[in-house]
Amino acid sequence: MSKARPYEDEILQTVRGMPPEALPRVLELITVVREEFRTGEKPRASSPNTSHERTRGLVASSKTNWAQSLLAERDDRL
Repeated sequence: MSKARPYEDEILQTVRGMPPEALPRVLELITVVREEFRTGEKPRASSPNTSHERTRGLVASSKTNWAQSLLAERDDRL
């Protein structure tokens, strides 16, 4: 008996218990996981250039103080 069999049974039971409108999303997720294992790569975020350094650069290049701008906007709503 394969070690994967209990997982397969649980997956099938779970999928069979889901509403039909959820099945396209389930298939999409299964496809993503399959591709991840096939290529050995994890899917990247939609913006691969977002990093801590880039965020710090954006904040440093801002001409205004973001915290004060947020407080001012909040004061306007009160």
